[in-house]
Amino acid sequence: MDEILPYITGDGSIGLFNKEYDDIYHSSCGALTEAYEKFVNPVTVTHDEIRVLDVCYGLGYNSKAFLNTYADKKIIFDCLDIDKDLIFLSPFIKTNHSFFDFFINPLKNNKFSKYIKRGKYKKYKIEDWVNAILIKNLHDQFKDEFSINKILSDKKFYPYLNKNIIKIAKFYLKKGFKDIQRENKPAFLHNIYYRYLSKRDIMFNFYIDDARKTVKNLNNEYDYIFLDAFTTHKCPQLWSIDFIKELFRLTSPDGVLLTYSNSIVVRQTLLEAGYFIGKIINEDNKQIGTIASRDKNKITNELTEYEQGLLKTRAGIPYRDSSLDSSIEEILARREHEVKNSNLMSSSRYIKQKGVLK
Repeated sequence: MDEILPYITGDGSIGLFNKEYDDIYHSSCGALTEAYEKFVNPVTVTHDEIRVLDVCYGLGYNSKAFLNTYADKKIIFDCLDIDKDLIFLSPFIKTNHSFFDFFINPLKNNKFSKYIKRGKYKKYKIEDWVNAILIKNLHDQFKDEFSINKILSDKKFYPYLNKNIIKIAKFYLKKGFKDIQRENKPAFLHNIYYRYLSKRDIMFNFYIDDARKTVKNLNNEYDYIFLDAFTTHKCPQLWSIDFIKELFRLTSPDGVLLTYSNSIVVRQTLLEAGYFIGKIINEDNKQIGTIASRDKNKITNELTEYEQGLLKTRAGIPYRDSSLDSSIEEILARREHEVKNSNLMSSSRYIKQKGVLK
């Protein structure tokens, strides 16, 4: 994780900066706020049993926020990421920073200061029991490979870790939750176990590989798919028409795909893959993402005629990766050639003709 650096986002939750991609993992206004507003709030869950595919799990904000909201459901999470260390870190990152933590963070004269915007401070939270379940599942899958000592050895992360969750992990890794009756057991861990772990039917499965390889081998039907990859020009392999078609194949008849992206190429790609698409609108009536489904009835906020027209411009030409193993450079070059030789109208010309959307 040498290429990953932590910082505090606008709502007090932790964000990450990836030096390799020169990009941030989460919204500057708030990592946790983004998870709720783009991946939880736009849907209403009615099924008692749910299967979720989390593409680019990262620190797990999207899945954790979903679980925190729908704790009474039976949920199976299939989580895809190429960075195992990041997955191991995910239960321990603070999501509910204090007012004091937020303002002592050295944002000024800091390389991350350009990313920080004022957010909806402390509106959302993740309960400790969510991370306790995650710890249990990580240990069940990875056994001794899941080591708390390795996580704590990285000094740059330690100020951003939840000390309560570290205590839970140390107890579990040493004794297991079956040793629940011991008198020296911390009260908070006792409560977490009896209120949640002993009766919650929750499972996390982790797939550590290029997501393109993983999806080809999956054959489950997913009620919710979270697509949270880096932007298209930095990670085109996870936005290609070929990859999105795989996600469409895995989507249940009334399933929903959610993404933070509202770019022209992403929306047109989703359409070409077979989805109906719409806009994710937050409480400020701001467009913050895209929702896609096989079921048109799942789309509440449809695209306007103007927005639909934009999709038919050159900007909507999809990325292509038919073998699902091309390099980033190959995918970008392929699309650049197709755009250059296309007879479609450019998006800039379309905007000049139709006017700028207000």
